[in-house]
Amino acid sequence: MTCTQPTKSVTSFPVVPAGSVPVHLTGTQANTATRFVCSDNPETISGSVPFPNGFVTLWHDTTTGRSSIRYRVFLWHLNGRSTPIKLGITIGNAGSTSYSVHNLSNSVAIAANYVEHGKCMAAALLGGTMDNIAPTDSSIAAGNVGVVKEWVVPAGSLVGGVLEFTLSNTAASVGLNYRLRTVAASNSSANLRLNQNPVTDYVTGGNGELHPRGSWNFADIDSSVSYAAGDGWKYYNMSNGVKDNLMTSENSYDPSPGSTKAVASNKGHYGVKYSLTVNLSNPTSVQKTVKIYVGARVKPYGGALQWSGDGVTYKVPTLAGPQEGATTQAGVEVATVTLAPNQSLTRILSASTAGSLSTPALLAFQTV
Repeated sequence: MTCTQPTKSVTSFPVVPAGSVPVHLTGTQANTATRFVCSDNPETISGSVPFPNGFVTLWHDTTTGRSSIRYRVFLWHLNGRSTPIKLGITIGNAGSTSYSVHNLSNSVAIAANYVEHGKCMAAALLGGTMDNIAPTDSSIAAGNVGVVKEWVVPAGSLVGGVLEFTLSNTAASVGLNYRLRTVAASNSSANLRLNQNPVTDYVTGGNGELHPRGSWNFADIDSSVSYAAGDGWKYYNMSNGVKDNLMTSENSYDPSPGSTKAVASNKGHYGVKYSLTVNLSNPTSVQKTVKIYVGARVKPYGGALQWSGDGVTYKVPTLAGPQEGATTQAGVEVATVTLAPNQSLTRILSASTAGSLSTPALLAFQTV
């Protein structure tokens, strides 16, 4: 993975005024040509996670009626055990013809600095700089299980990132009959093809929070916002967990595979491209300048962003949320836009959340 995108400089902007609440952006499903799998729970694979027969299925997915399907898989798992484990993505072919795995793009890596790797992963996804790699098994015979990719994860290290690939039936127009699994083995030399275990229960954190997992028939989120120059400071919550929380347990594949502890919503949109259409206007008779900022609403936020006005992908550094009693908070400037009298224009702000950081992201508009 190439991670040479520049990092935005940290600046500051006024906090949301007391008594005010940012507007929740409303999301819609996008990129329905790609199926999305999120495997981030159990995020920490500790000694308390059961490994029946030496394996654990972390999540799974399948679909019907298609002879070829494009996948994006977001992996984020920490080896909290005392010895190395093997973790990977497998495909079980239950059909009568062979299947092909091809067109792989990858940002998955073993990392000790989880936050920095999360920013690089987000920047590579937005910037199109993931590595093109070969699958472990490019062909999966009928009745067999193949490995898309696998990693040996040392104790105390994380394996995380995004993997995109296409699965196709070699028999044209014949529907696939398969099961995708994210799998871990307690023995780092184990053969992941031998695993057929059901999905393990998700793990709830000590504070009641759930790391996400599930699978959905879309990979990205679209939204829109409008701002008129002269309107003063306006604030919006992106990846707000409410109106743009589209990757939920209710619309995931297999929300309860034999257990109520199955899907956990991907409300932080990890591994997702969030495309916000920004409609700017100047209804006045004089030139106006608008500034746009991104910060953290509560907990630290970071990742990557791209403004269509310049087409450059930037990493967003870790931004702390507003501090008690402060009048300003840390943020990055997305863009400065000058509008002629009565001019309107539209731009796209694309963003992706870094693994290990949090949402909502706070979007702020100002007329200078």
